[in-house]
Amino acid sequence: MENYVKVALYAYPFLRTVSEDYAEHIRNKALLSYDSTKSTEQLATYLAEEILQKEKLERLKVTLERALRKLSDGERALLSLRYFGGKKPAKEGLRSRGMHTEETATLTSRDRSYFRQLERLERKVSAILVAEGLTKKVYERDYVKVELIAKIHRFVEKGEGQKG
Repeated sequence: MENYVKVALYAYPFLRTVSEDYAEHIRNKALLSYDSTKSTEQLATYLAEEILQKEKLERLKVTLERALRKLSDGERALLSLRYFGGKKPAKEGLRSRGMHTEETATLTSRDRSYFRQLERLERKVSAILVAEGLTKKVYERDYVKVELIAKIHRFVEKGEGQKG
């Protein structure tokens, strides 16, 4: 899977509140502008850039949510375990979401079949995200310079470098 897809998935939990966080930050900067050392033009430019970043992150959130809706409950649970910091779901909870016993067993153990299942799911998510318009080109153009995304990108790159 491309690193940019991993970055997007790792970023998803943070994107849930990004709109409110950015809105509050922008509002506070504007309200406290009287005490700023920046010129009016510099402050207006800064606020405009922050608004654009907020809109980009909101667009990324919507794209990820559309992609996640195309997955089964079991697939979303597996992604949650891997990327969203989810807790290991109980077997009973997985069964109630329509997962078979074999799938339940693979989620609760770290064996080859778990990793093969995860690899298939990652390929599927990559394809869905590309179909939703999140290509590597779009990622590099719109997201790689956003501070939150840049931090996660460095984390993923560092982790990938340590694997081999």
